[in-house]
Amino acid sequence: MKTLVLGGSGFIGSALNALLLESIDTDVVVFDASQPRSFPDDARVRFVKGFFDSGTDFDQLTKGVDVVIHLVSTSVPGTEQDALREMNRNVIPSIALFEAAVANGVRRIVFMSSGGTVYGKGDGNGTPNAETDPLRPMNTYGFQKVMIENALRFVCRNSATEYQIIRLSNPYGPGQNPHGPLGLITKLVYQTLHHEQVTIYGDGSVTRDFIYIDDAVQGIIDILRHGNANDTYNLGTGVGVSVRDVVETIQRELPERMLLTHQPGRPVDVPVSVLDVGKYRAISTIARFVPLDEGIRRTARFFEGH
Repeated sequence: MKTLVLGGSGFIGSALNALLLESIDTDVVVFDASQPRSFPDDARVRFVKGFFDSGTDFDQLTKGVDVVIHLVSTSVPGTEQDALREMNRNVIPSIALFEAAVANGVRRIVFMSSGGTVYGKGDGNGTPNAETDPLRPMNTYGFQKVMIENALRFVCRNSATEYQIIRLSNPYGPGQNPHGPLGLITKLVYQTLHHEQVTIYGDGSVTRDFIYIDDAVQGIIDILRHGNANDTYNLGTGVGVSVRDVVETIQRELPERMLLTHQPGRPVDVPVSVLDVGKYRAISTIARFVPLDEGIRRTARFFEGH
């Protein structure tokens, strides 16, 4: 078996590569713009350098591949691009990838969507979002994820290639870039340990579904191995945690004093985004998700050791 991981040098991809080798009898091809610093020392892993764009030779890349895991996005929430730019940089290359995979007889394509953005404000009452809820993205990041989901379904229709769509919540933990635009918990832990200014937008009531990185990648493996073909799964803990709760837990778990400042709330921040993960829990091998306080301690230990 051969698995192609696009975006395999990133935060999720790096953690997923190791677990793929441990959990599944497969060779792994990692496609990304740069090789990960913690690249597995394993003869079953091969790195292919390249940029995810319309000029990529996806036909050659997907030849002989059984499973494609698409983790790539050239944008992130909070760094808004116009819709046409998102189409050119994310949607069109994804369609080219899917068409090449189907033409080459790839058995399954797994696409990493975004549980935190595709549902938008949901019902406005904070009810956890289920896979069957309407998709109403509020930013172009969510917009492109919805379009790629639909493109995958369309390209795989009437073919032998199966698909799975995973709507991941908010992963955090060791290996995430604390200087990037994503990863609130990782960023706040790092800033607190290094006595840097911590900025909170609004009153701290914004609520998210945070999932520790080990649980996130195990969830991907669970869905790949035990999930239904041609189906969509939310992947998170199903528990809402406010920014205020995160701040209070960090202050309780770390000896360093947090240098906290507040800024006005941002209109792009959905007040509450929590996933209904009942469908995933039915196939999950995780008996207990890593709780917030433990995840914060693990993340702090990682930064202290690196």
